[in-house]
Amino acid sequence: MKNVFSFLTLVVLIQLSLSAQNTLKLELNHLFKGEPFMLNQNFTDNQDRAVRVERARYYLSSLKVTHDGGQQTPLNGIYILGEGNVTNYSIDSTYAISSIEKIEFDLGVDYVANHGNTSNYPPSHPLGPKVPPMDWGWPSGYFFLTLHGKVDNNDDGNPNKPFQVECFGDVLLRSIDPLEFSSPLEVENGQITIPLYVNVDRWFNNMDLASVGFQHGAYTSNVKAVDNTNEEQVFTTNVADTTSSISTSRLVTNIYTDYTLPYAPVLFYNLPKDDYALSIYDMQGKPVVNEKNIGFEGNYFVKSELPSGVYIAIFNSGNIQQRHQFTVTR
Repeated sequence: MKNVFSFLTLVVLIQLSLSAQNTLKLELNHLFKGEPFMLNQNFTDNQDRAVRVERARYYLSSLKVTHDGGQQTPLNGIYILGEGNVTNYSIDSTYAISSIEKIEFDLGVDYVANHGNTSNYPPSHPLGPKVPPMDWGWPSGYFFLTLHGKVDNNDDGNPNKPFQVECFGDVLLRSIDPLEFSSPLEVENGQITIPLYVNVDRWFNNMDLASVGFQHGAYTSNVKAVDNTNEEQVFTTNVADTTSSISTSRLVTNIYTDYTLPYAPVLFYNLPKDDYALSIYDMQGKPVVNEKNIGFEGNYFVKSELPSGVYIAIFNSGNIQQRHQFTVTR
């Protein structure tokens, strides 16, 4: 009888193990020609011109994972707003998944959500109101992919000519080829991390950035960018698929101000891994903003009530302090 009880106990424990609920984290490592990508830094495009990307944002939707020996689970209701300066994205649900072999998703927003409205969601939700905006208003819907920057147009090595690629419209939704991992991703401390590499430069392949100008909608450059996602393998699962090996240890500091709204700029930051507080001072040394626990990567929207002037932002973790100057123009 004792042996029967022990056997049944073992069966129950195995079933509980197989049905354990684990969280998922998506890790999007952004690269430019195989090197760590940073906003507002100079790189070289495929025509050997200096190019500076000032904004890289995109939506992922309709996520589905293949796991535990071929089972498939759609991650219903999960949307990811990818940001060129952000690597880690928590998926706020738990799943009976113990190992992952493959992931699939779309670039863009599905038809139903794209014909909704940002007001249906809180600002913290990927589909909620964003600064800078990630929609063109309805019925046009969300920007599936936005790439803003400058390219050298006079051979002086300094990016000077602006370009904007803002892809929106249902016709630009793209199903990305399934991404398979060389070995299954296993649970660690109740979480499975899904590492992907995002080769930002490949969105620009076979595109002359000097002639793009400002393209909003589904024009030729926009179609080419979203088509490149599959054709040029923007998303990969293995860093060996890029042009060189890299380190993803977060040793690089990158703070950049987006002045799309000059009266309320946005601070894009990517700092050595730690937990930071943010303090902002005016030029008289008076504190005007104090925020705790902002993490080490993300975007901080400077509130619009600040008067015109020059300000100093200090990111402080106790071990590291980074200063950044920006202006507000009302």
